Amino acid sequence: MSRLKLLTLRCLYITLAFAIIGVGIDISIKASLGVGSWTVFHLGVTNFVALTQGQVSQLVGLCIIAASFFLGVRPALGTIMNMVLIGWFFDISVALALIPPASSLLQSLLYLAGSTLIFGFGGAMYMSAGLGAGPRDSLMLALTARTGWPVGKMRTVMELTVLIFGWLMGGPVGLGTVVLTFSLGPAIENSFKIFHSLGRLNNTTRAVIAVPIKSRAAS
Repeated sequence: MSRLKLLTLRCLYITLAFAIIGVGIDISIKASLGVGSWTVFHLGVTNFVALTQGQVSQLVGLCIIAASFFLGVRPALGTIMNMVLIGWFFDISVALALIPPASSLLQSLLYLAGSTLIFGFGGAMYMSAGLGAGPRDSLMLALTARTGWPVGKMRTVMELTVLIFGWLMGGPVGLGTVVLTFSLGPAIENSFKIFHSLGRLNNTTRAVIAVPIKSRAAS
């Protein structure tokens, strides 16, 4: 398979991943139990600007990419696609009313559990393509390099910072915020196992999925 065809397949592959994540964000919001820290921040900002949540996500992502570049981390193709497409797909999901609001506590809990699984699957799908880190991960790496802090500590500081500012601006914080904070990592890790298995099915899938995963594991 030529390099151009492989790159095209990977771009289509992560585009699907971003669509999944965008719908997952919509599900987490419709659960009305609180959302992830960055979504708390984005929704908080929408209380002060005439932009959709997806547009705020894109604007914040652009600012983060610019800050990361200033700190010495250049954006990859996947970084740019992440910044543009997740917010775009979220706004499409909202505009088409794909996800109805939860009408009971049971439905809210099912939405929350479903969004966690969807985030895990979509995140693993995106990262398995090997087209670059997302804007927020790029900033985390840039700040880690500048401060010398461990990655885990820096990520925690970033998440808490945006969560606090988002909450102060009126973003929804609740049970969902806690669940997503502690369950997203395991959900992504378990989803990677699916892509390892898919990579063994045929040569095309292996070329798109398995190679980036193995490269990451070796690094």
